[in-house]
Amino acid sequence: MKILSHSLLAILISGAFFSFAFADDKPIDTTGLAVEKLSFDKSDTAALNIARRMYGRTFTYVKAIRVWLEEPNDDPEQLFLKVGTGRNCERDCYNIALFFNEQWLEIYRRPATDNLGLTTVGPMGMKSIVEDGRRWNWTGSNYAASVNMDGVTERRANEEELQLVNRQLGEDIDAVTATSFGPPDVYVHEMTLKTGGEKVIVVNSPYYCGQAACPAFVVNKDGRSFRKIYSIDGAIGVSKTLRDEHGYRGIETLSRNGVAVISPATGAILETIEPQPVSIAGTVK
Repeated sequence: MKILSHSLLAILISGAFFSFAFADDKPIDTTGLAVEKLSFDKSDTAALNIARRMYGRTFTYVKAIRVWLEEPNDDPEQLFLKVGTGRNCERDCYNIALFFNEQWLEIYRRPATDNLGLTTVGPMGMKSIVEDGRRWNWTGSNYAASVNMDGVTERRANEEELQLVNRQLGEDIDAVTATSFGPPDVYVHEMTLKTGGEKVIVVNSPYYCGQAACPAFVVNKDGRSFRKIYSIDGAIGVSKTLRDEHGYRGIETLSRNGVAVISPATGAILETIEPQPVSIAGTVK
């Protein structure tokens, strides 16, 4: 993160400046990509003193470690905290990331987890934060969540699935797009939504997506499409814990507001995981 002007800092903190970097929004494979695991077993004394000055009045439990969120340089002013109330962080327990940029900024705050780590530096100049397998990517102005792909298998669509897409769209996708955009990429995301064997088929092409989201079709184990949804870049995941009123696990998609978790049964949004706001460190939330 480069040093920001006071005016840009104010815009970031107010939330008026917002962008998504979708080129790298797929979650990491934590088994195949090295992740630096973070632990608060040994708190850094100097970091702890800084953290207590800002958060000690609100939280009785404070631990802090120094981290690199960007490439190492001469100004290692980046911290990760674990704060909460109660002797052992029993209540209101959070992980917080701080970045010093003319002043201490809070750039990430989420319920605390022991499964916390960092990736290598991404294309936007900052490491992604991995929280229980979900990657939070730095967009250039904030951290935004990626969809959860644990339990999702991705592959190209076969002929039968392509025909299903043709019927749902009401046109032959190859014929419509061949002259201007070329045939679309059609991917299948296999997952267990309720009983197993379900899948989501995504159509990714400028012709169908335009400047908005790509269409996707939720298909049951019998091969019947029963829900049309949309996701930016065709990113599709599945919720680990959230289910709708009919017992279906929520499907995670990307929207301009963050990760939208959608009910397969009704199409309603069950939850939106919004990008992290940037604020002055120590601000009461």
